[in-house]
Amino acid sequence: MGDIGIRGDRIIKIGRLNSSPAQNVIDAKGLVVTPGFIDVHTHCDRAIAEVPTVDNYVLQGVTTVIGGNCGGHPYPVSQLFTRITEQGIALNFGTLIGHNTIRREVMAMAMEAPTPQQMERMKVLLRQEMQAGGLGLSTGLAYLPGTFSDTEELVELASVIAPFGGIYATHLRDQAEGITDSIEEALRIGEENELPVQISHIKLSDDKVWGEIERITRPVEEARARGLEVYLDQYPYVATSSGFTSSFPSWAFDGGRERFLARLEDAADFTRIKNTIIQKRLVSSRGIDRLSTIYIASYQHEPGYQGKNLRELLMELGKEPTPDNAALLIIEIQKNGGAQGVFFQMDEADVESLMKLEYNMHASDGGIQIPGQGVPHPRNYGTFPRVIAHYVKNRGVLKLDEAIRKMTSLPAKAFRIQKRGRLEEGYFADITIIDFQRFSDQATFSQPHQYSQGLEYVIVNGKIVVEHEHLTGRLPGRVIYGPGNTLRRTESDIN
Repeated sequence: MGDIGIRGDRIIKIGRLNSSPAQNVIDAKGLVVTPGFIDVHTHCDRAIAEVPTVDNYVLQGVTTVIGGNCGGHPYPVSQLFTRITEQGIALNFGTLIGHNTIRREVMAMAMEAPTPQQMERMKVLLRQEMQAGGLGLSTGLAYLPGTFSDTEELVELASVIAPFGGIYATHLRDQAEGITDSIEEALRIGEENELPVQISHIKLSDDKVWGEIERITRPVEEARARGLEVYLDQYPYVATSSGFTSSFPSWAFDGGRERFLARLEDAADFTRIKNTIIQKRLVSSRGIDRLSTIYIASYQHEPGYQGKNLRELLMELGKEPTPDNAALLIIEIQKNGGAQGVFFQMDEADVESLMKLEYNMHASDGGIQIPGQGVPHPRNYGTFPRVIAHYVKNRGVLKLDEAIRKMTSLPAKAFRIQKRGRLEEGYFADITIIDFQRFSDQATFSQPHQYSQGLEYVIVNGKIVVEHEHLTGRLPGRVIYGPGNTLRRTESDIN
């Protein structure tokens, strides 16, 4: 490729620049120079104002993150945009607008369908958030209160984002036996509103359907053949991470926390809740010991539980490690405010098969982490280096150029992120430079708070934010506003 010339925040020249004067020269001989990695599925919106250096992402080579996934975003989003613009951030940040957030603002935790007045109010709020700079609508249909909504509600709400050029991104209702129907629902929402569709953290999350990749590929590829833009994202691990609310029947939370606690006092409701948890989380068609595959990542009420699985906890508590007792423990945890869990529930062969799909991109589904706090999923620290170290170098699942495409130009295309994701003249100077032989993830499930190695440089908008695996402390990142934003200030802010 030759040399890359940067002036200000842009790449101004690619070619032989031997005779051109420069204030700073990086000798990248023997290194891999790529566009900065773009992570389209994060929850960085939850803490980016408090940790503007975004260490655990920048130190993976990530230069742009998209938040607001799985149906949740900070409301109103304009306040977050103002705060991070004023104080600065290390990388670029954009966000989706969360259906769960909008629904909760209007309907609290009501299980019923919205009234016409409630629907109109949700549409008003969604429109306002898109005008503030949202990139699209996200749903979390396995989470509260999104699980209470039906397809018709989502089709109507998604119509709001179509004029803004937004995308529909979804955490499906079901990622196991019902995954095909759940995908078809997402495709219908996209097609009826002429929206691109992004299916989040794709997986087959129940051993009953391991190996049945066609449950995913058939509906997606049929829709793509019809002309619908459909993309997937995936993290490169066999374990998920979420709270425990999705282990419960959704009706248990109808009306909010007080109603939930009251139902636990009713013997019939308690039994129904317990049996649902057992069937959803604790039994395996392949004889897998589910109690050993579910770990507590963070639990404010009892930090001593963190890093231990349900079997270990039950034994420490002097209880027999049975599905029945495990369900009782999960209920007790939820009564005490809930916890974040890590759930080993995917098959490695499926992870690799899905990774090969040309419309599937790499993403973390993680958030900003503070070293030493909890025992979070290692994807928060290791997603991008793991793809290259494990799946490119060690396993040969992907070639390097294809892995890089799924981290850079494909995400930029899917989310309409302008002038980023490629090394081209006129593009923003977001660049990651790695030592291919050394670049690897160090985070593990037992020791997740570890940064990658082999990351030589990260450049964001023309400024070096990582040099030889160390943060420089610079905060040159920008808000990536959606095209509907009516408050954008300068040309460089426009997505």
